[in-house]
Amino acid sequence: MQVIPAVLEGRDVLAIASTGSGKTIAWGAPMAELLLRDKPDKGSRMTPADRLRCMAIVPTRELSEQVGTVIKDLIRDTVLRSTAVWGKVSLGPQVKRIEPGIDILTGTPGRLRELIEVGAINPASIRMLVIDEADRMLDMGFRPQVSWLIRRLVRREQTVLCSATMPREVEGLADDLLQGAIRLEVDPNTVAVDHVTQHLVLAHPGDRVDLLLHLLKKGTLRRTLVFCRTRRRTGWVATALRRNGITVGQLHGDRSQAQRRRALAAFSEGDLDVLVATDVASRGLHIPGVRHVVNYDLPNGTEDLVHRVGRAAHGERNRGQAWTFIAVGEQKDWRHMSRPAGIQAEPEDVDGFVPVGPPVTAKGKAKDRAQAKDRAKGKDGVKGKAGAKGKAGDQAERTAKDAKGKGRDPGWMRDAMFGKGSGGKRRVGPGRRKAASRPIKAADRPGRGIITPARKNTSTKKQKPEGA
Repeated sequence: MQVIPAVLEGRDVLAIASTGSGKTIAWGAPMAELLLRDKPDKGSRMTPADRLRCMAIVPTRELSEQVGTVIKDLIRDTVLRSTAVWGKVSLGPQVKRIEPGIDILTGTPGRLRELIEVGAINPASIRMLVIDEADRMLDMGFRPQVSWLIRRLVRREQTVLCSATMPREVEGLADDLLQGAIRLEVDPNTVAVDHVTQHLVLAHPGDRVDLLLHLLKKGTLRRTLVFCRTRRRTGWVATALRRNGITVGQLHGDRSQAQRRRALAAFSEGDLDVLVATDVASRGLHIPGVRHVVNYDLPNGTEDLVHRVGRAAHGERNRGQAWTFIAVGEQKDWRHMSRPAGIQAEPEDVDGFVPVGPPVTAKGKAKDRAQAKDRAKGKDGVKGKAGAKGKAGDQAERTAKDAKGKGRDPGWMRDAMFGKGSGGKRRVGPGRRKAASRPIKAADRPGRGIITPARKNTSTKKQKPEGA
């Protein structure tokens, strides 16, 4: 109600509203109306190259496809045409879709830049710019590419920024892009949706797969989206669930576009019980039927937490649930990110689940933090004095000390990292450079959820005949 009149007046707009509130339609509908009003002069004809007048920049491939679908539905049965583009796929088919002429183009910044560089689109014809998930697009990761695109939009007349969150450090950059803008903030900044119930569980990293399996098999979680911090962790957790009879898909940056699309489609249609993903799935995606979100790892900050939990019952007002697993030493980080988001959750027990991971003592935590700080400085803990055991020191010795500080057996940690009986000597895997071979921390492992398949008898010896 607030954005549409402002866009129709031709004003720059900064729109901040909770995830699932309809921001795409809020800017898409008035933009389409303005394009329909902007007809060529009588007797003249608009060339395909000059037809493109509106461009929307989004952070991920899935979001580009989703926004492109919404825009196509909006302009159906009109003379307007639109398409969506993204990277990691062949450029040729996308160029062919653009060549006949389009009015609205949605895409990721890297692919939009490629299309400009090969001459497939003319940036000088674009007069309307939309930046979706603006806080993400203006941070250090995407800012160089977005700035490169904006500098080429020499005829830009109107800009709309949309986001569910807007950190203070990004607001200044947003103000630089907008001219005489109106700020429309429907919901308080960086606040989680109120229709999602929050659950907080203290769980050692080694217990988290067991805890997740317990919740899934107990029936507490259905149609669950699990967020992990890294792509490698995503693969391990998905493998652990699959080997325990859970139908699961993966979504992260190392998957091809076809794999990502199949996983999303199967999960949306109910063919998969769980989708394990990195934060690539946290922003803007509408996945029908998701009722539960699990933060297997804590996100990087308040904004990411708000976007993650917003996937539960996205675009609906049905009740959803978000579960967050944290270690004892992560309680302070949780408070720092949850309080600004308006999330009030205290640690709770899960009925029937018995943790078996090693406890982390307060003394061990303090020692770990001190050692981590020293290693980060490359020193022995003596202020201003370079240590002989900095980052290039004996990894096995430092790992043994860390393990001892956590109340674990140093030999167990050494064997887990370097292989049983290795004596602490690192073994480089085949085809890997020595510098790239890093030990895997116990906290980065999926826990005891992976069931090792029974070994088959692969002996090729022929059995002797009876009586031989």
